[in-house]
Amino acid sequence: MTKKRYVTKIYVVRHGESESNVYAREHPDKPASQFGELGSSLTQKGKEHAKKIALQLKNIPITAVLSSDLNRARETAEIIAKEHNLTVITDGTIRERFFGEHMSAIQKREIEKTLDTLDEEGKFAFKYFENGESGYDVVKRFKKFLSSATKTYKNKTIVIVSHGYVMRSFLIHEKYARYDELLGGSIKNGGYFVSETDGKTYTITEKHGITRRKGIDDEE
Repeated sequence: MTKKRYVTKIYVVRHGESESNVYAREHPDKPASQFGELGSSLTQKGKEHAKKIALQLKNIPITAVLSSDLNRARETAEIIAKEHNLTVITDGTIRERFFGEHMSAIQKREIEKTLDTLDEEGKFAFKYFENGESGYDVVKRFKKFLSSATKTYKNKTIVIVSHGYVMRSFLIHEKYARYDELLGGSIKNGGYFVSETDGKTYTITEKHGITRRKGIDDEE
């Protein structure tokens, strides 16, 4: 007898604009280390990003809203969850990439010059600091979380609010784009993609607010 296959539909959302996003733009020479372990909150613009997504998903039968435990993601998730009378479930497993140390935007760009000398695999294995995470490390923990969530919410629709590097690493790993096609800024605050999965294979069915280089715009 063939085992019945289940499919879970997942909306993976990047948080709205945060205070640290603004700080990095306004103070490119300084690391945003003053926001503490759980990071900064949403700006007013970030709250508007979250409200916009909440309205877009208002009529979708969402069973659960899961979120990174960092403030900017949790606050975004709470605005989405409110439309469905749901309580947000937070988990540190889907936090933003751990770089190893706090960096200023200028320092980060200098370190990233090393990427120009690496092939696709080398770029994905790259670490900003020795004690930090690579793209492979990020995908490993994120997919472990997705697999668990898929089993918990079989044949349901759920929302997961996470972060730009996490989403980019997943999309690159799933061959949606090459590393150089999905650089920083490719996923807008409030951007999201939709994946249908049985916990093992992932099919990307929708993309909003995600732009690949070479003129490929996935705003749909």
